Amino acid sequence: SDDLPEDYDKRYTYTNIGYNFQPTEIQAAMGLAQLKKLPRFMELRRRNFKLLYEEFQGYEDFFVLPESLPKSDPCWFAFPLTVRESIPFKRKDVVQWLTKHNIEVKMLFAGNILRHPAYRSIECRVAEKLTNSNRIMRDSFFVGVYPGITEEKMKYMIEVFRRFVSKYS
Repeated sequence: SDDLPEDYDKRYTYTNIGYNFQPTEIQAAMGLAQLKKLPRFMELRRRNFKLLYEEFQGYEDFFVLPESLPKSDPCWFAFPLTVRESIPFKRKDVVQWLTKHNIEVKMLFAGNILRHPAYRSIECRVAEKLTNSNRIMRDSFFVGVYPGITEEKMKYMIEVFRRFVSKYS
């Protein structure tokens, strides 16, 4: 179908084509102040990502894990996961479970952008099937690794994931 998935978060639906590239002076001032905190932010994001990655290596039967390129050292914005096909649950099941346990979950932005209202009738050439873009739209989501998540909260998130996965192991 060309519609958005039933569980797609409507807040991330592109309804208009447009751009917003107008940073204000106050945003620039805040950005300069934040740069001083950047090394610590990066350290905490990497710690949180590593905690989740180490846990999820045990769940690769259920989830496609994020990968980085060799020689790269990313500071991840979030921890993206893709629910594998032919397993006993769908993305909406894990998202509902996490949300019920006060863990915020987001969809990956866009997926196949041609399925969003703003882009459905644009003139364009689609060279191949957009299999992976559709899959991301249907099966991917992410949880946060932002610096404000303490180790205690990360352990809680991991425990909630464990309880979910244990229902299917």
